[in-house]
Amino acid sequence: MKRIAILFGLIAAFLCLAQSANAQYARKGANLVDRNGSVLTDQQVISLVGNDVFEETFVGARKQYKTGNTLIWSGVAGILVGFAGSVYAAYRIADAGYDSDQITEALKADPTTAAMYLGSGALMGVGGTAFSAGIVLKVIGKKRLNWVSDQANGQYGMALGLGATANGLGVTLTF
Repeated sequence: MKRIAILFGLIAAFLCLAQSANAQYARKGANLVDRNGSVLTDQQVISLVGNDVFEETFVGARKQYKTGNTLIWSGVAGILVGFAGSVYAAYRIADAGYDSDQITEALKADPTTAAMYLGSGALMGVGGTAFSAGIVLKVIGKKRLNWVSDQANGQYGMALGLGATANGLGVTLTF
């Protein structure tokens, strides 16, 4: 019984130590921050991960993340404005006395409503495309920024695990 209690105590201690080591630098948005929440400057990031990782990964990942955010919110705005325009065009068609099966005749009769109706649909399509592309870019940029954060924390393949050893069950630390 003592062995099990000691084993679990050691595992808990190792996990606490590993957790505190991982929390030294974190990612907040498109930036790296320290334990106090202060954003690291580019020079500080270079000193942590090296110039190669900074130039080849961090700069591009930050651009991807920010571009993804911009595309997401632009896409949402485009979808909402396009939807509002199509609702207004539908209101104008209904206000002119046309039924739902007479939309083609209503659009031929009023070119302004037709332009609004078609433009709103196109705007919603462009907004949806921008939204989808933004999600892809943001996810890729976030994953790359997390990798840079791991590099800044010194996680170059280090792993703590519980598994089979030569003498039975034990805690393994590989690096």
